[in-house]
Amino acid sequence: MPIALSNKFFLAGLFLVLAFISRAQPGCIEGRVVDDKNGQPIGDVHVWDNIAEKGSVTDSLGYFKICGENTGKTVIIVSHTAYNESSLVVEKAAGKVHIIKLPRKEMITDEVKVIGKSGGAINRVVPGQNQLKSSELFNLPSVMGEADVVRNLQQMTGIQSVSEGIGGIYVRGGGPGQNRVVLDDMELMNPVHLMGIYSVFNPLTTKRADVFKGHAPASVRSGLSSSILVTSVNPLLEEYQIQGSIGNLAANLTFSWKSEDHKLGVTAGVRRSYLEFYKSVSSLFVTEEENYFSRSFYSFYDFNGKMAYKPSPNTQFLLSWYIGADDFMIDDHEIRYDAGTNYGNRALAFKWRQRLNNGQSFSFTISYSGGWSDFDGEVIDNDLRFSSLHERLSFKNHWLKEEANHLLKFGTDVYLYHTKPQDMNLVMPDDTTRAKDRFKNAAVSLFLEDTYELTSRFKIYAGLRGYYYMVLGPYSYSDSGQSLIKKDGSWVEEDFYWSPSVSIAYAPGSDQEYRLAWSRNIQFMHLAALSSMPLPNDIWMMASPRLKPQMSHQFSLEYNRNWPLFSFTAGAFARWMRNQLIFNVNIDGREMNFEDHFFHGKGRAYGLEVSLKKEVGDLQGGLNYTLSRSERSFNEIFDGEWFNEKFDRTHDLSLQTSYHLNEKWTFNANWIYATGNNMTLPSGRMWMMGTIMNDYDGYNNFRLPAYHRLDLSARLMLRSKIFKESVLDFSIVNVYNRANPYFVFYKVTRGESNYDIDINIAQVSLFPVMPSISWKFKF
Repeated sequence: MPIALSNKFFLAGLFLVLAFISRAQPGCIEGRVVDDKNGQPIGDVHVWDNIAEKGSVTDSLGYFKICGENTGKTVIIVSHTAYNESSLVVEKAAGKVHIIKLPRKEMITDEVKVIGKSGGAINRVVPGQNQLKSSELFNLPSVMGEADVVRNLQQMTGIQSVSEGIGGIYVRGGGPGQNRVVLDDMELMNPVHLMGIYSVFNPLTTKRADVFKGHAPASVRSGLSSSILVTSVNPLLEEYQIQGSIGNLAANLTFSWKSEDHKLGVTAGVRRSYLEFYKSVSSLFVTEEENYFSRSFYSFYDFNGKMAYKPSPNTQFLLSWYIGADDFMIDDHEIRYDAGTNYGNRALAFKWRQRLNNGQSFSFTISYSGGWSDFDGEVIDNDLRFSSLHERLSFKNHWLKEEANHLLKFGTDVYLYHTKPQDMNLVMPDDTTRAKDRFKNAAVSLFLEDTYELTSRFKIYAGLRGYYYMVLGPYSYSDSGQSLIKKDGSWVEEDFYWSPSVSIAYAPGSDQEYRLAWSRNIQFMHLAALSSMPLPNDIWMMASPRLKPQMSHQFSLEYNRNWPLFSFTAGAFARWMRNQLIFNVNIDGREMNFEDHFFHGKGRAYGLEVSLKKEVGDLQGGLNYTLSRSERSFNEIFDGEWFNEKFDRTHDLSLQTSYHLNEKWTFNANWIYATGNNMTLPSGRMWMMGTIMNDYDGYNNFRLPAYHRLDLSARLMLRSKIFKESVLDFSIVNVYNRANPYFVFYKVTRGESNYDIDINIAQVSLFPVMPSISWKFKF
């Protein structure tokens, strides 16, 4: 039951942007909030003008601007959860920038505990979780001028740091289909643009991203590997502003507005690539035969936003939306390939939040999300049309109750699924194949969790989520002359599943903590790869009578230690997985049951994670290292022998550093190293009846060379009377031009006779050294 979002919706959003540009802003206070000890800028600080009754939030460089009708002196209140609140009298004067120094709170550990108790997704007991704030998004060198949420997440331990050419996120030995990726209560199936170069999350509208690596609370609901929850800025906490960025590949424009009574607010952003521009420009310098852009086309766009209405202090309504797509086409007659693919997401969510007077609150959410992919083209005299679709409609009612030592959450979720894993039409010179499959499923889920503080040093979390999962018609299956056929909407199969989780946290002192957890996760969705290379056309499939849900057991141990200048985290994890799938592309074409096109197996992953960070002072940085192993076993593949998963990387290391030279210049550097991917390549060849035959001695038996890359960037803050913020970003990706392998293959060249052949290994690399410049602005 898809929900169509028409082009009129986009035009309406653009008209809103144009309408708000014309607002006047007389009598302004402009300033910068910094730490009183080290002078570092503080982002996400709330600044309130008591007389004008207007507020603002500082950006990543600590800047703010509040405009109103009144002039002269006024009283502002400056507050941040980690700093002492400050009130001061300032004068509204054109061109004057006030420097406001905030002192840190002495008992910051207790403050964080209180703030995080009742709000957000963060749980102070569960191990394997990280949070990325908006102020940290621009600390990494940008790729082609665009900061990115997922690239920042990939610097964390347990998450693979290599992204380009890999259309997914890999967490603790899991695959890209084992993550639950959510934007403002909307689950997104395809989380990346440009095959992993960019993510679908607009960095200018993102407030924070929370990551749970296999131990998400029951109220969050986890994928087999992780839950990634991205939250957009709350428009009621933003001032009226327009901001954007222009990079080498794409442009970004966002706006925020709220009513004068602070009850209604809107934030929205639109991004669009302009790679087609290079097609025209490159033709001036490169011949038609050598011009790659003349034979290909790639573009992407996305449009997301949030509308908030707060009629009373205890009531809030939120409307969130996302729509985005990628288009890719290659027309190369030399290799006889003329095809294109289109894939993307569309989603909409409505949420009602209500706080009651007895320490309770509840929320009701209804959301729709859909992911699709289409392929259409001619490949070596074969015409192929292939499309897939996955849609989900959900209803959620969650409750929260706070007591002295308890934080209790409980609720009910209802899900309706519609999946079209394949709609294929293949026309070959001597045959035609037509296949179309459609499935419907439903699930009702109940959960209960409690975070209990036994003492100031000892805390326990326990959660339980139960699923009543149903397979609905239409459904058909044939075996040995027997057929099962169910009509649309009829009952096919049902089952109960349980997902418990337990965590313990012990803090022997205020500066260190131990965490231990066990979770049993259930995931009803499968993602089966069609190729050894990651493609957006891989198949999504819900659990069915012959494709059981994925299940896993994960254990984690974590140690955290804090010093005045440094923080240290070390952890270990182990996970066992059941009901893993691989799509069998070599199955007999006469087989008509879609559920029989898969190999069934099991998996295991284990590893160590170490992180050291310095987040104080002009020189900041971090080291993140993961040592891990991820393996799979399928009875039909080499008699069930364990083999390395394709994206198993033994070592994954990232080093980041940032140096704030002065108010104008900030420098960033990032170096990553990762063990190469695994591929299945022949170990030998032989002649048989005039044909070259390959011989294999294992699955994923060949490991590519290691991946490593150095990125550098410099940020220049420009002073402007027109713009509130104007920043130039200079970046160089892959500074020493490392030819990192994307995949390799054997190239066979025949000589004058059939037995005269030359076999060489060839490597395909995607990105050489790439300099870029981008401009980020706000007014």
